[in-house]
Amino acid sequence: MGTTERGLGDYTRDHGPGSNGVGPGGDVTLFEVAGLSYTYSSGRAGLANVSLQAGPGERVVIMGPNGSGKSTLLRLVSTELPAPRGTLRLFESGWDSTSRRLASRRLRGRLGVVQDQAVHFEELTGMENGLFFAELYGVGEPEAEPRLAALFSNFGIEAVRDVEVGEYSYGMRKKLLLAEALVHDPELLILDEPTLGLDPPSQAAFLEILEDRSACGTCSLIATNEPGLARRVATNVVFLSKGEVVAQGAPEELLEGFGGKTTIEVSVTGHTADTIAVEGATVMAQQGRIVAESEMGTKILPDLAIAILATGLEILRIDVREPDLADLFTTLTGLHIADSSVRGEDG
Repeated sequence: MGTTERGLGDYTRDHGPGSNGVGPGGDVTLFEVAGLSYTYSSGRAGLANVSLQAGPGERVVIMGPNGSGKSTLLRLVSTELPAPRGTLRLFESGWDSTSRRLASRRLRGRLGVVQDQAVHFEELTGMENGLFFAELYGVGEPEAEPRLAALFSNFGIEAVRDVEVGEYSYGMRKKLLLAEALVHDPELLILDEPTLGLDPPSQAAFLEILEDRSACGTCSLIATNEPGLARRVATNVVFLSKGEVVAQGAPEELLEGFGGKTTIEVSVTGHTADTIAVEGATVMAQQGRIVAESEMGTKILPDLAIAILATGLEILRIDVREPDLADLFTTLTGLHIADSSVRGEDG
């Protein structure tokens, strides 16, 4: 897949990382928010004094339950929403929200945006939609068509490129949206739940493309509540709760300071005993399975297995889940990352 993605090109970047020698790292800032706040029309606070920044090659992942302000932050950075309080700066010596100037088409052409809701022309084909949005970004058909064809192939929608989007499934629409966001080789990707609705091969293709673009200096701002995805792709994770940043840092650094409990689930056959005691663990016996939680990690496995076998049960399977970013978020806020009870006008 990586070969296909790199084959998109042999084209010159007009303003991307490759044109000015900017790669991952360095002192260049591609986006910065300082003291950014936003209030919804209902009066509810959407964001409160949020500050963060990122440069070439960095991937900032925003995590938080519905209503925490993730999508609002992305919409502000993409200039879809005005930034009434605080400062948003895009690109070095580029656009600044405090100037009250409207973001230009040229500036927005340096962004690649995937919103949580796909917007397409239903009566046009996938390729026609892609070419339309490429034109908006300043990429003409002779360049855009081969780039889109390669992206369609990566995401597994080449067979429906000439089918009207009105016949597309949700997953196909999401793949088309990703292709449209990538076709013009943006410097800053703003992605709201980019893997939601993608099948495993398309997820793998997306992750490889993201890594390739990051290596060339593309910066990414991503909203997701998938702890595995966040841990894999993020150079920096930001926890949002009720519009406020409660923690941020590299995934491994955040998890290193968080003990958490390892969960061990043992599938069994036979009559489940009422109680199974293992030192250093809390053990719950349920129908067909034994669930143990421990801060000692997998060190309790031998004693747990012996205790289960001693009751006459037969062990069929053992699954281990280590603490992840979702567990850490719950510890810090008391909220579950997938909790929808904090829902507001925006996520």
